[in-house]
Amino acid sequence: MESILFLGYSNLVKTRILPIIHQAGFDEVAIAKYEGQMWDDAWQSCQVPVVRYDDYAEGLARFQGQLVYVSTVNSGHAFWARASLTAGFHTVIDKPATSTAAEAEELLSLARSKHLLLAESTVYLCHPQMAAVRQLFNDFEDAPKLMTVHFSMPPFKMDNFRYQRSLGGGAIMDTAPYAVSVGRFFFGTKPLSVDCIVTERQPDGLDIEYSLLMQYPCGRTLIGHFGFNTEYINRVQLMGNRTNVSLDRVFTIPDTLENTIRVRHMNEESVVTVPCGNNFLLYLKQIRQRIAAGAFEDAYAALLMDAEVKDAVLDSANPKE
Repeated sequence: MESILFLGYSNLVKTRILPIIHQAGFDEVAIAKYEGQMWDDAWQSCQVPVVRYDDYAEGLARFQGQLVYVSTVNSGHAFWARASLTAGFHTVIDKPATSTAAEAEELLSLARSKHLLLAESTVYLCHPQMAAVRQLFNDFEDAPKLMTVHFSMPPFKMDNFRYQRSLGGGAIMDTAPYAVSVGRFFFGTKPLSVDCIVTERQPDGLDIEYSLLMQYPCGRTLIGHFGFNTEYINRVQLMGNRTNVSLDRVFTIPDTLENTIRVRHMNEESVVTVPCGNNFLLYLKQIRQRIAAGAFEDAYAALLMDAEVKDAVLDSANPKE
């Protein structure tokens, strides 16, 4: 029997993962909530047996499977990932996997010592549209050299953890994982320089909107804007020497949407339609394959690179005097 434990009964787990978990090949689900949280009936959407625990420690102590998915508030990610790895479980962490690159290095060292998977759930990279964009540039014998990336939305309710520094909130912590991972996906390396301008802060100084410029080797650049105080935008545009590609709904996309990629090559316009896909289903299937093969290095490298670049964004946004 193959089972998975969720440390955190989050909205993401409730709405995006539990309804499709049976399709990912799991025979049983365990869920551990935080102590003060009340159970609702969302867990009943799961189509396999569910075991429930009333706190995270109990879940880890009693879980009999091999994979743990950490879906706590951001500030709890590293602590509970460390506890999961120490207990001998393969571990996936919601983005941002860690608060700092130093935490990432520590967790990766622990994972390697136990030959366990450690991965950050940047699930949008599994959607077929991402591979389709890469293939378009390959077919045109071109490559992206400039990306403009926008992922910004209207404000959340004020009790949302994203507005609380102590819980790992802030626009950079929440959205920089998208910026740094899309740069990694298309450019394949870390940027040479990172410049971040915070355009709006809360009274306590926590960032809620920012612009970003990252310079990569070989004259490549990523420019973006991210935050919690605009009309919704979720868009990436990529420019090569003779090719422009743009698409919406990159980072979050409905499972049933056949997305449209707009292409301009050698002054001719075209449209490519890509099939729908469930990011979380595709990602969990990939995780199971990695565990079965014992192939963890790509996941390790991606987690560390993204943590290091996110650190650079935070450092630029909050320069030391």
